[in-house]
Amino acid sequence: MSKRVCDACGKEKDVSGGKTCEKGHFICQDCLWKGTAGGLLGGPAKTCPLCKKPLR
Repeated sequence: MSKRVCDACGKEKDVSGGKTCEKGHFICQDCLWKGTAGGLLGGPAKTCPLCKKPLR
């Protein structure tokens, strides 16, 4: 499986389950669901924690 460095946590992570924004920031699946980018109660993050652009 391919890997990429997450722009939120700085760790090399699998790209599966992760998302990117229009500026190319990659957010890993773990960061989508934790306080770095999203939250457990609100579901996965919908915007990039770095530039606030929508994640796709």
